[in-house]
Amino acid sequence: MKNICAFVGILGLFALRAFAGDGGENPPAAVAAGPFDRGMWEMEGGAGEFCSFSTTAAKRVTINYQMEDLRLGWMYDSPRHTGWLRGNNEFLLEVSGGPVTKGPGSYLAGGSLLWRYNFVQPAARLVPYIQLGAGALGNDIYTGGGQREIGEAFEFVLQGDFGVKYLINDRWAVSGEAGYRHISNADLASRNEGLNSIGGLMQMSYSFY
Repeated sequence: MKNICAFVGILGLFALRAFAGDGGENPPAAVAAGPFDRGMWEMEGGAGEFCSFSTTAAKRVTINYQMEDLRLGWMYDSPRHTGWLRGNNEFLLEVSGGPVTKGPGSYLAGGSLLWRYNFVQPAARLVPYIQLGAGALGNDIYTGGGQREIGEAFEFVLQGDFGVKYLINDRWAVSGEAGYRHISNADLASRNEGLNSIGGLMQMSYSFY
């Protein structure tokens, strides 16, 4: 009888200690941050090609170019909203450059600031996104005669893209994007017809804290 009483007493002490701590509830387990949570960073790099086109009936010089880029992205917020609009905002710094593959000149190189919206659904491996960007670049296309698209070594660039990212795991991902580039000098030079081009990039990215 004494042993039973002692056993019951010990159980009672453990019960009192458990309930005295936090009302009988265990603290919530820590949830690991995902690649699109606020404060996450990603390094992204890839390559692709862009081809020029004309928005007027006037004949333009064809200027096509390849583009390699390296981007550093920062998640401004975690996924929010509901339905198909659920997602987050991301800001990226981009450096890019590549050779001219058709037309005057031999290279373009510069940098841009990008805003991207990732459409993130719970547990989804495919993440579509849209992005807009603005920046500047240097080139030697302006030295080519017979064209009025590019007028000087310093030019501004505007871009808009649509892409889809496939998450291999919580760290690594591959993506493909198609987009538009407009290169001009805002009439800082006498020649400024502007270079309009469409193309695409294939990218690989790595997420980190």
